[in-house]
Amino acid sequence: MDLRRLELLMHVATFGSFSKSAAVLGIAQPALGRQIQKLEEECGARLLYRHGRGVSLTPEGEQLIARARPLVRQLEAIATDLRHGREEPKGTVILGLTPTVCDLIGLRLLTALSEKYPHITVNVVSGYSGYIHEWLVDARLDIAVLHDARRSATVAVDPVGIARLALVTPRGMKIGNRVRRNIAIRELQGIPLALPGRNHGLRRTLEFAAGHAGIALDVRYEVDALRLAMDLVKGGAASTVLARPAYKPALDAGQVSEVRIDEPTVETRLMVAEASNRPVTQAMRYVRQEIKSILAQLAQTSGPEYGLVPLT
Repeated sequence: MDLRRLELLMHVATFGSFSKSAAVLGIAQPALGRQIQKLEEECGARLLYRHGRGVSLTPEGEQLIARARPLVRQLEAIATDLRHGREEPKGTVILGLTPTVCDLIGLRLLTALSEKYPHITVNVVSGYSGYIHEWLVDARLDIAVLHDARRSATVAVDPVGIARLALVTPRGMKIGNRVRRNIAIRELQGIPLALPGRNHGLRRTLEFAAGHAGIALDVRYEVDALRLAMDLVKGGAASTVLARPAYKPALDAGQVSEVRIDEPTVETRLMVAEASNRPVTQAMRYVRQEIKSILAQLAQTSGPEYGLVPLT
């Protein structure tokens, strides 16, 4: 099977259009169409649906790309390492960060990498933990920082930090007829919450703690968007539970209130994750090390400010 044709199919699937793909790739549209047709002949199956809006993958096309993408990335990584093994680190790393981690280290990380390794290009993608995990497994990401990621046959994880969770409420909201600075986990019962879906690490952590305390959470809004969750809190519609970096700007601006969760403290583990079925490039190793270094430094020097706990 021709590797170049697989790459062309991935481009067409990404853009959903032969014309857009041809323009980006700098090749004639008829030539692109012929290459895809030859790939379909090789596979003995139709890989794309043609319709008025462009093209989309058939089930066979989706299966082919799902299985081929890791192989293509692996071959690209091998070629990159061979080219640059004795040179200054080079290459592109697609990094997935949760909103909390993006707010916490995103700017610091990109600045540090730009200064130390100017030939490493980092493409940052942000999303909730469950989505980041899916994208990592699907080979859309090289590295990710997740909350309470589960080690599996497809994902290798390395703990890099611990972040404490707190209840974030509308400004000055009373709990039990008074404004609180601390709350026991069992007292979350009955408080309207805006939380991400159950497939995300933070939600799983909170549900486990609530179940252990013998309560059920009142999740009024399932929101997989941090900004919308914070808008609901600012507007008084609900409270949420987050690690401090995610809500610190709103807290500093006096837009929300913070209630620490005690009895017991609820924490989420931050983990660097990589797909175990793909090789780790030189550029990925440097990015991973910089992430670990920044998180360790923040936990040691600014832990209370950001709700971070050093790894022991």
